[in-house]
Amino acid sequence: MNIAMVTDTWLPTKDGVVNSIIQFRKSLEKLGHQVYVFAPGKENKVSKKDDNVFFFKSKKFRPYPDYRMAIYPTGRTQELLLEKNIDVIHNHGMGFMAVRAMVASKFLELPCVFNFHTWVTDALHYSPVHLSDNLLERLAWIYLRYLLRRSDTVIAPSEKTLNDLKGKCSNMHNSTVVAPPIDRSRYNKDVDGSSIRKKWDLEDETMLLHVGRIAREKNLELIIDALPYIKKERPDVRLFVVGDGPAKSYYESLAAEKGLNDIITFTGFVPEKELPNYYGAADAFLIASTFETLGLVMLEALATGTPVIGLDHGVIPNIINQGNNGLLFQEDPKDCAEKTLKVLRSEKEINNNFIKDTPLDNLECGKKLEEVYESAIQIKKERIS
Repeated sequence: MNIAMVTDTWLPTKDGVVNSIIQFRKSLEKLGHQVYVFAPGKENKVSKKDDNVFFFKSKKFRPYPDYRMAIYPTGRTQELLLEKNIDVIHNHGMGFMAVRAMVASKFLELPCVFNFHTWVTDALHYSPVHLSDNLLERLAWIYLRYLLRRSDTVIAPSEKTLNDLKGKCSNMHNSTVVAPPIDRSRYNKDVDGSSIRKKWDLEDETMLLHVGRIAREKNLELIIDALPYIKKERPDVRLFVVGDGPAKSYYESLAAEKGLNDIITFTGFVPEKELPNYYGAADAFLIASTFETLGLVMLEALATGTPVIGLDHGVIPNIINQGNNGLLFQEDPKDCAEKTLKVLRSEKEINNNFIKDTPLDNLECGKKLEEVYESAIQIKKERIS
């Protein structure tokens, strides 16, 4: 098959959507399929690094400069879909690129699969439109239901997310769960974190880790507020925040304000090849996000044998097998600290059962996507007839 993956975010930006597309693409290419990526860029052009990546002229999204909006009208989407003889559109976007995918799907009568990655309704504080939160959420769901109902198949990254979606939009044509695979050649129990400990002069200190886009919806305040309680029992504790995002400077200021600069390190983005070593170096991984649809970073941590302490919210309880691969905490810094200390005291015991649900491997994922695409093609034919 020839597959067009349409997205509102792409490299060098790194987030869950980009990581998912990369893994999906690898899975499909292993099975001999041709995958093209359509993404916003500074101008209409082909990527210099990858001939199968096409950029569409866009402008920066001012509230979140890492993201771009492909607002400029062009017929290039449909031209490329025809030129590359595309069989199915796999839409990973929710913004302007998503609209391009839906319009092209209608006029070219191509099947469109919509991959629901993000609870965008939890990020309405980035909206440049000044309306009440309730009105913004209602408008957002009107738009999201349009995407969901007009897609031939909807993919969610987890059963929890899919069930929540069905509660919001009951009359989707078809829906299923496909989680991006974890690269077990990179994320496994044999990962050596000694180079990271040496780099940051950690020696025998207690290293806590948070990985991901640094944004307010990731709820990092809760972890920062828990640190003083953790420090009482573990005076050698250090928290490493790996990643970047629009709230990085806010959290750096917060750490300074609370006098925690000496125990919190904001690394910014780290090279992809180094990321597994950070997981391998950590004694525990912490996540307090209210924004996850899958929690890929939790799976990466668990695959390296690192226990996860997570907020009891959304999909996080679906990943954490209480007491076996980590612990859940409530929306309370003291509870976060207590659960973290409990895990640290019994780290070896918890690591014995490091993962609850093994994600699909690359080949299984590719085959699952093949089934999804074939189903979407059939659904499209029925809808047209």
